[in-house]
Amino acid sequence: MSTYGLVIVADVPDVEAGERLGEHIARFLADRPGYGEGVVYEVEETDEGARLSMNGQGVVADHKEASFFTDAPVGRAVICGDGDEYGVVFQVWKLDPAGSECVYRAYVQDPELDPEPSTAARSITGTEAAAAAAALYGADPQRLLALEADPSPVVDQLGIIGSPFDPWLKIFDREWPEI
Repeated sequence: MSTYGLVIVADVPDVEAGERLGEHIARFLADRPGYGEGVVYEVEETDEGARLSMNGQGVVADHKEASFFTDAPVGRAVICGDGDEYGVVFQVWKLDPAGSECVYRAYVQDPELDPEPSTAARSITGTEAAAAAAALYGADPQRLLALEADPSPVVDQLGIIGSPFDPWLKIFDREWPEI
């Protein structure tokens, strides 16, 4: 079974902003043949505003994540991109209508396979990146750095839908959405 897919969990100021963001991303993906099928999302009110949870089974971000957040509201987001046997990518984004920014991007693949060069080259890791990502969520950057040093908790779960992302999601007090 293929595990290709894309999950986005974004915290935004209110439900209306979450709906606009969800519609924008879904529309962007629908305009790309073969990518918009199977994209579902929901927006829930939270104590801090609203949370958009989006699941795109079979969707590959194809390095177009910045387009997801064009004119995004102020907020934060994590993106879980599962490239099946090619590995997984976990990203943390600072959302801003003036220009959203990926502050952290980790790529982990099966150590027995050659890395996918264009994906590996886009990694944003290390002390500064971990600190920036952790600051958005009030998390401990050392936990991110520990996963960078020993990615085995991620590698051990490759090939199981959602599971490789659990170590990262737990750091940010998030869960794989059940939508």
